Amino acid sequence: MNFKYYILICSLSFLIFSCYDGKTDINLEAENQIPKETFELMLYDVHLADAIVTSKIMKTKDNVLIDSLVYQSVFEKYNYSKQEFEATLVFYINNNMDSLDAICERVVKRFNLEKGNIH
Repeated sequence: MNFKYYILICSLSFLIFSCYDGKTDINLEAENQIPKETFELMLYDVHLADAIVTSKIMKTKDNVLIDSLVYQSVFEKYNYSKQEFEATLVFYINNNMDSLDAICERVVKRFNLEKGNIH
């Protein structure tokens, strides 16, 4: 695994977490979380959204609205809210870092495979 991509994935995860507004109850019980497989797919798509937002591909004078819509489309695709995604991320950070680490490794591996398919 490329360490640079692992750091990027983790950094972006924490970036999302840092946007937490404090209004959501993030103490989910295990049975109320987004399923692990779905969470992994969402994490991949959230990082793709991060790439779109940070690469200035879609930059306009209404950046805040556009950026918000990019992320919102990911959450709508999986029928979960941003708050549910953040709460699941926080649950893994607080209770199951080994699983989160494994999920991040698989996401990085998928990015590397996709990158190989482009070239």
